[in-house]
Amino acid sequence: MLSAMKTEFFESDPFSPRKAELLLSIDTDYRFEKGDEVVIESGGRATKIRIMDIRVAVRSGILSREVLALKV
Repeated sequence: MLSAMKTEFFESDPFSPRKAELLLSIDTDYRFEKGDEVVIESGGRATKIRIMDIRVAVRSGILSREVLALKV
């Protein structure tokens, strides 16, 4: 059984895989993949992003991940 993982979406620099602005933080068990397109709706606005990189970390036995994305 999968459990939800803390997932943070960051806007990425288009020329290097560096994280910039935090776009969204959620707990989910969804498996995101490079190239996926996601629409984030918040505050009456919709922002479409394309996933460029996914970084997974294990700290004290707890999984978390950072998703780097470009706005499209």
